[in-house]
Amino acid sequence: ALLSGDQAEQYQDSEEFQSIPLGSLWYLSPNLNVSDLQNENLRKALALSYDKEIAVSLVLKDGSKAAYGAVPSGSMYGPDGKDFRDGAREYWKPDRKLAGEYLEQAKKELGKQEFSFSLLVEDTEGARNLGQFLQEEIKNTLPGITLNLESVPKKVRLERMAQGDYELGLSRWGADYSDPLAFLDMWSSRSYFNYGNWQDKEYDQLLEAAKSEPLALEPEKRWQILHQAEVRLMEQAAIFPVCEKANGMLLKSTVKGAQFNTIGVNRVWTYAWKEE
Repeated sequence: ALLSGDQAEQYQDSEEFQSIPLGSLWYLSPNLNVSDLQNENLRKALALSYDKEIAVSLVLKDGSKAAYGAVPSGSMYGPDGKDFRDGAREYWKPDRKLAGEYLEQAKKELGKQEFSFSLLVEDTEGARNLGQFLQEEIKNTLPGITLNLESVPKKVRLERMAQGDYELGLSRWGADYSDPLAFLDMWSSRSYFNYGNWQDKEYDQLLEAAKSEPLALEPEKRWQILHQAEVRLMEQAAIFPVCEKANGMLLKSTVKGAQFNTIGVNRVWTYAWKEE
């Protein structure tokens, strides 16, 4: 059975408890059609303002990991067999002082001292708790910025974000194939899932190069290009990573043959059986 954060914390010492990585990314998506969020310094301030380690250890409590990039660990491996995150930079580690400096620059550039944004989240326990945590962290770290939490069913969140009817949104994505493009392609200017409407010509060019010859036939160079693309995305704070999600669950020791995947369907019971 899947567990809520509080339940996962309660059963962590049980022999039946397992934390199953999903290979998925939870992130904040700023809508760049909102004039204030077009300001890069303001986005950087927001990206630095919350502690991801606290979010996973004290809020989600299910084995999720803090996310410091656009491509999660444990699911994408290069031609050398190394994880995409191996050797990649870690982006937007919490830094209250630096966040404050970016905020002051944004206030000067935008000519205002106070900002208020709606944060759209799903009405699940985990998403609501995470939204409340982010709301409080940003309030305490960035004087003058207020987040108003708006909790809606998942279907409504997806519809509204696809329509651009939001300001900040807590979104998530899990890959259906084992390549960094399964994540990075979401934020190309042509992508349906580029809800925040961030656009960067060089980013698009890097992705197109990674999809085409000759790089398609040169895996080492292609891998470097994909890392360069992530740098473009993250350095402009096009999204703010939060966590690499996991599911906490209880699984009896008598259940054998269950399969857990980070790509595609996470839990497969087709060949599972119960030991007598």
